[in-house]
Amino acid sequence: MHGKIAIYMDSTGRGTVVNSAKMFFEFNRQTWSDKRSMPSAGMFVEFRPDGKNITGIRPSKFQDFKEGEFIVENDFWRTDSDDELEDLQSSRRSAYITELYRKTDFDTVEKIPLSFTIPQAIQKYFANEILSVEALKVNVQDEKEIPCILDYLILKRFVNKALDTLIFMDNSTDQTQFNSLKSIVMHLENSYNDMRDKGKIFNITKIFNDTFLSLQCHYQALVATIDTRQNRLTSLENQIRTIQLEMNLSRSRNPDPERMKAREERLEKFQKEANYYKTTLKRLEAIKDDFYKKNFTIFENAFRLSREKLFSKIVTGLNLCATIIDVKIWHISLKSTGVKNSYFTRSNIENSFCSLSFAEHYLSRLNKTALNPFDQKLLVYIEKITKEQRKNFLVVTSDLELLCRIKCEIFAINPYYLVKYAPKKVNYQSLMRSNIFDIVYIDEKHVWESVADIILQGKQFDRSGKTKFKLI
Repeated sequence: MHGKIAIYMDSTGRGTVVNSAKMFFEFNRQTWSDKRSMPSAGMFVEFRPDGKNITGIRPSKFQDFKEGEFIVENDFWRTDSDDELEDLQSSRRSAYITELYRKTDFDTVEKIPLSFTIPQAIQKYFANEILSVEALKVNVQDEKEIPCILDYLILKRFVNKALDTLIFMDNSTDQTQFNSLKSIVMHLENSYNDMRDKGKIFNITKIFNDTFLSLQCHYQALVATIDTRQNRLTSLENQIRTIQLEMNLSRSRNPDPERMKAREERLEKFQKEANYYKTTLKRLEAIKDDFYKKNFTIFENAFRLSREKLFSKIVTGLNLCATIIDVKIWHISLKSTGVKNSYFTRSNIENSFCSLSFAEHYLSRLNKTALNPFDQKLLVYIEKITKEQRKNFLVVTSDLELLCRIKCEIFAINPYYLVKYAPKKVNYQSLMRSNIFDIVYIDEKHVWESVADIILQGKQFDRSGKTKFKLI
């Protein structure tokens, strides 16, 4: 059945569809059967109802009904399926091609006009992928506090790990705020995988013929004309050969002059008509070949360029979604009592709560000299991010509550900052000797000796000469 989505809530994954009779049907995210797009209000759909509920729903192949096309929106509502609507469209197109074939004077035609532009054909071919990208524009808003855009394909499992851990540590986290982004990611990733796989095997000639050439009404009328004239020429040539054989046979048997003259006149007529078809066929074939070659070259270049741009948009969308999910996790963790008690109060946790931290923890357990290609790529990527974003801080205190507060304040500035901890003199000297810190925070109340001596020791170990010391 055909219908239109009247309402859809990303947070709940539930929506309502209205049909031509103004009846309403309910659906949820689980019944959505298209992997490369997601539902949105105003989208035309094809669905299977069961009472007032929908058991299966997907976007219709027909989303735009432009003036001058073979079907209009009213046809959409009068049909129950896309197959039925496609048959209607095809029959009307065939009737129009027949009309063009009958009414067009192809003896005066110099070139073939386009019935369907190349951008329209490409847009039709990538309809589902475009829906995925459009869903991203509608559902994802710009985030102001984004330190850098993450690479989804590299950090995917660590973004999921961070989210799962957050939900485990903090039962009060509203998971529904991630549903929309997770749904967008799923459909973008399906589009990404589909385009990546098709990119290895797609046949540009077949795509051109199926999505562009078959929809060119004037071209198809020309092809029908050429085919008809070629058949007529073949028939004439057969008749000419037959007459010539009859004339040769008659000459050997005292032919009747009148019958010979009639045959000669008919032969001349057929030869004249055959020459006409040969000349016009040569010209029409040239027009057809020129139309094909010119548009194929343009289509091939435009298709590859459009595919690259769309593929790039999908990758960018995945990266943006992963980043926004990670930023949400980061913000929630800073305000979460469960995360503070389970994560930040532990003195050995130096990173903030985000996907990069989980990735670094994963790599810390591996032998850096024997990494597989993926882990090697992950290591290089993390080193790049930390080099661009990271600042190192040291907190000199034995007060764990104060340490937790300072950590949260620093991590609130940037999720990629690192905070180390020195409760004793031996820890302080070791850390200052082996690290370069941007700022060293010293707790006056919980240190082993005077602050002045601690700062003096720190400056002796400071290799950069730029470390700042602050009292807390």
